[in-house]
Amino acid sequence: MALVSQLRMILGREFGCMVESVSGLGAIEELLAAGDLPTIFVLPEHCTPETLAEFERIAAQSGPPVPLIALTIRGEPVPGTPGSPFHGTLELPLDRERLLALFTQQLGHHLFAGAGDPPEPLVCNFKEFSYRTYSREFHQTLTHLSAVAKHDVTLLLVGETGTGKTTMARLIHEMSGRSSHALLTVACGALPAELIESELFGHVKGAFTGADYNKIGRFAAAGHGTLLLDEIDVLSPHQQARLLRVIESGEYEPVGSHKTQMSQARLIVATNENLSALMERNEFRSDLYYRLNVLEFNIPPLRKRRLDVIPLTLGFVDEFCSSHDITVRRIHPEFLACLLGYHWPGNIRELKNHIRRAVLFSRHGELTAYDLASDVFRAGRQAMLARNSRAPETLSEKVACSEQEILEAALRDNNYKRSATAAALGISRVGLYKKMKKYGMLDRKSPDA
Repeated sequence: MALVSQLRMILGREFGCMVESVSGLGAIEELLAAGDLPTIFVLPEHCTPETLAEFERIAAQSGPPVPLIALTIRGEPVPGTPGSPFHGTLELPLDRERLLALFTQQLGHHLFAGAGDPPEPLVCNFKEFSYRTYSREFHQTLTHLSAVAKHDVTLLLVGETGTGKTTMARLIHEMSGRSSHALLTVACGALPAELIESELFGHVKGAFTGADYNKIGRFAAAGHGTLLLDEIDVLSPHQQARLLRVIESGEYEPVGSHKTQMSQARLIVATNENLSALMERNEFRSDLYYRLNVLEFNIPPLRKRRLDVIPLTLGFVDEFCSSHDITVRRIHPEFLACLLGYHWPGNIRELKNHIRRAVLFSRHGELTAYDLASDVFRAGRQAMLARNSRAPETLSEKVACSEQEILEAALRDNNYKRSATAAALGISRVGLYKKMKKYGMLDRKSPDA
């Protein structure tokens, strides 16, 4: 069949996958039981309610879920019953780029052993950007944000560093009636304490030493747009009182001035601290806290949004390939597995920086696990070993597995210089060569080579 040949050519070349054509559910059941199916493509003629019910029954007994991709005739609706178990659709004739994008995404979902069926993403599309999440836990937060974004109320965003609070503020701004105006951000933690009020409210000439001119503050500069104040936990009690006044009445005075001005901006505040705990320690005003916590939205860390790791990765790969004029044609499954195995303490910001690094270090148009930093690589390998259906059982297997990991880490730490690596391990260069040959590592080279 020409379709099978096309799938075999594309997926075999890009992912090293074997593509088999089977005609009976029994054959599929055998392959599922052996754990040999990362994805099932279903032809239109097999998308009957009875067949889909059998697919669901077999898949439920096979352990980790296997994505089903419906192949449809262009322009025709997806066949089958409402609520059918498809995780994606591809129109015929096949579009190569659509196939690669969908297969990579579903492959990423398949790496979650027992994580459940990947949900439909919640997508927000705007003129300048789009945002989507597959995380069930985050769906409700985004739904509630969408409901209040259109109203001129002050919102509090709480989340760890790097979780995307600035992106959420941009999302709120785009969903509001102020999207045609400016969105300004003030990182309060990056400003000297004595200059925060001047930055926010502006100052008049002569207000303090060095105030040689009148300065417009961010509240005024934001106009009818949106102002994001990040890290508000660093504000002093006096600055918190001034902020509370702006929130409640819109009134403020520039530093050194007695002339009251009115803020026209919509205000969003953000923090990575527990404001309730700060309030209990008298480090945050209770009146400001109770004014803010009515509309408080918690942004979950990336480790609790694991279904978003692969889609975010694919977006960052596209972004950095474009900005650095680098072509990536293939992403190795082990690369994705390493990303899923890492706990991402720096959240989305850390993931983005690691993907940038990997794209810059990639060779021959492929992203591999060896393009990742050592800590991500090690965590990913450990996670893959933990998921392996047959962990090393004998002492020799365990020793070999550990030895290979030690070699990988030592090579990376020494920039793939064999003499330095051998010296670091306390073995000869010939000994290192033999061990690298044993584990098929002779092609390991520095990403800069």
